[in-house]
Amino acid sequence: MNSMTRREAARLIGGTTASLLLPISASRAQLASKSLTVLTRAIPSSGEKLPVIGLGTWRTFDVDLTADNRKPLAEVLSLFVKLGGRVIDSSPMYGRSEQVIGELATQLGLHEQLFLATKVWTRGKQAGIES
Repeated sequence: MNSMTRREAARLIGGTTASLLLPISASRAQLASKSLTVLTRAIPSSGEKLPVIGLGTWRTFDVDLTADNRKPLAEVLSLFVKLGGRVIDSSPMYGRSEQVIGELATQLGLHEQLFLATKVWTRGKQAGIES
């Protein structure tokens, strides 16, 4: 596997972010997904490989529950997965983000392709286990 420098990772993140903000055709998305190699790391306990960069949901996915607000987010989530993304970070502290991500993932049939990570707001190991 080829390793990626921090500078290359920053360019990839910046380019991906910029591409999400601009209209992109399906053919360009397919071309981009063929030319990108996603850097992964294994989870020590399971060996499952995940991309080292994920998608955060704070503010962006905390939207009203209307179709107009969700449509662009569905496009972002769909493109994220097409380009090799899997890890999505959320928290109960992020308003509606967890609900919106869950509903969009279900609507788009993406649950099996995603690794959904959430934060547990507790003190101590046992409190985290019990929450």
